[in-house]
Amino acid sequence: MSFIKKISGILLTGLILLSACHRPYYIEQHHDRFYTVNDAAQADSNIVHMIAPYKKEMDDKMQVVIGHTDTMLTKMQPECTLGNFMTDAQLAAARKIQKDVVASVANYGGIRLPYINTGPITLGKMYELMPFDNMLVIADIPGDVMKRFCDHIAKMKGWPVSGIRFDIAGNEAKNIYINNKPLDEHVTYKIAVNDYMANGGDNCDFLVPLKKETTNIFIRDALIDYVKKLEQEAKPLHPKLENRLSYGNQANIH
Repeated sequence: MSFIKKISGILLTGLILLSACHRPYYIEQHHDRFYTVNDAAQADSNIVHMIAPYKKEMDDKMQVVIGHTDTMLTKMQPECTLGNFMTDAQLAAARKIQKDVVASVANYGGIRLPYINTGPITLGKMYELMPFDNMLVIADIPGDVMKRFCDHIAKMKGWPVSGIRFDIAGNEAKNIYINNKPLDEHVTYKIAVNDYMANGGDNCDFLVPLKKETTNIFIRDALIDYVKKLEQEAKPLHPKLENRLSYGNQANIH
């Protein structure tokens, strides 16, 4: 037994010495070639053939109609039908988790489509609208921070909101109402946002230190569920402009 151990030790020592003495390799030369990726680029037929069955399966899923809209949904500021739909859906999803959520906010840059036409809404269209895996977050926002939040929205020329209403005067929010009541800086409000904003994205650094609950709901899934629920009730999407945010008599700007 000791002989076997001795032989094993010799072999191990030899391997260590050989590896330690191994000469390192270096690249002596290389040749780069740059390819322009545009509409003129030719597809690789082998790759196309390989992914074809997976692409068909994915396309079939994305083309499924999950609902309808009887009005064209558009993206604009300070308020838009596309944004109203999205924040209404966020608010509905958040209230399934915490019933006392009073409002919802989405950042304007998070809307990734300029419009959705009247008619059928496919699953794929929701992925185009919200391609990111952002999660729904419920933040406990004190009234004074809520005022700062609304001022930030005003400074950004208006973001989608639900359960919130105010006038934009320069870079400041005036006549702020939360859940149909005047803003009270001594009250803490439960507001539904996405995790990008909750973590300080789009200059929302004031949200970072707040108490919050990150749900297991993707924003995209909240939108899909909202559309599907209306479809089950034989109702189309019908968001409209409600002066949630306004410049007084000025029209919405693109």
